Amino acid sequence: MNAPKWHLRDEGRPRLPSRDSDQRLTVRLASVVGADAVQTPDPSEDYHEASRIDPGVVDPTVVGAAHLDRSVAMKLSVARSVKRHPHLPVVALPLGDAGNATLAQVLRTRRSRRAYVEEPLRLKELATLLGAAYGVTGEVPGTTQTFRAAPSGGALYPLELYVACRLVEGLEAALYHYDPLRHALERMHELGTAEQAGELTPYPALLAECQAFVVVTATFWRSRFKYGARAYRFALLEAGHVAQSFLLAAEALGLATTPIGGFFDRRVDDFVGVDGLYESSLYLLPVGRRADT
Repeated sequence: MNAPKWHLRDEGRPRLPSRDSDQRLTVRLASVVGADAVQTPDPSEDYHEASRIDPGVVDPTVVGAAHLDRSVAMKLSVARSVKRHPHLPVVALPLGDAGNATLAQVLRTRRSRRAYVEEPLRLKELATLLGAAYGVTGEVPGTTQTFRAAPSGGALYPLELYVACRLVEGLEAALYHYDPLRHALERMHELGTAEQAGELTPYPALLAECQAFVVVTATFWRSRFKYGARAYRFALLEAGHVAQSFLLAAEALGLATTPIGGFFDRRVDDFVGVDGLYESSLYLLPVGRRADT
């Protein structure tokens, strides 16, 4: 469809077509956004092309799926998709309770909220958020395979959740790792200062002033052995599922949260102790007591 012509008011200023029109004004922005100057080869386009799925085409480098079909030991292994730190102290979490809010309510009222008051989160609230995001919701009868709150390609669950708790009732100020199979936290190490947390992102107040924040990482080979290059897409999609459930649960609890996709990757990787290659940070989810309630 050709873009409608601009109409001029008497004073010479442009006027868009009325809302009643089926036509919409469009502008070519390729040169403005830089699309006309993309490097060649373009790594983004190359990855997208390499991770396509086409009928009748099999990636010869993906051999893990066939091994998984034949190996009982491998099936048992992938059914326990979580990192474990046996040497770390464990804090059991209470069962979550999202209250009486309906899905329709939280979908309508969810907003990115960035202002917090200096009041602690309750442990049950944190447990509710983590359970809603990535907790176990059931199991396949007669097997060790579990289901979780987020959908996952092949039920391989490549994500890990690390929780930096600054002000949570019943918890020391420390970095924890969430174990969804036990619904528990493993205490990793003490936290630095709020200012140091703020240095993880270009938006320092979002992390320096919240009561806790979650770092979502992906252990890519947990999915890549089966899905090849496509696994990276799946990990990003899964992180989105986790984040949305976290945000809706926070809204149901009357808490403030906003997802952060802009962060300093290597700093965040170092903060949670991952190498940034086999396991890498994908998302930050701060949470705290709302300043507007």
